[in-house]
Amino acid sequence: MKWNQPMRILLLIIAVLAVANFSVHEYIDRTAKRDIIISAYRGNAIAACQRQAGNQIDPEVWNKPSGVKLKIGKSDLDVYVWQTKHKLWKARYQNPYLYVTLGTKGAVIYCDYDISNDTASVHATGARTISYHDAG
Repeated sequence: MKWNQPMRILLLIIAVLAVANFSVHEYIDRTAKRDIIISAYRGNAIAACQRQAGNQIDPEVWNKPSGVKLKIGKSDLDVYVWQTKHKLWKARYQNPYLYVTLGTKGAVIYCDYDISNDTASVHATGARTISYHDAG
């Protein structure tokens, strides 16, 4: 059976539409899951970060974070993908983290909240230099 040119074009268009349909649904699904996780753990993350910072940061600032992002794994840990027996492997590649960012006068404060272990680590850059890490 010989395929003619219009049939090939039609099949190509159908294939492109199928890939586009899958991509759009995948994007919507991942975005919805991300938004649900952020809204579910945002309060816990802010409370844990506020506990970590103590009295160093005005409590009112925590009510209006400038950003909250969800990331899987903590890329600043020095663990390679093949080191699956390493004690920090899950933290590096598997654990979900919420990154809370606060913009204050003279400093940018950010907090890494480990959802799996309920731990927070608060850091600041700029005029003030504070760094805290503790299990929540």
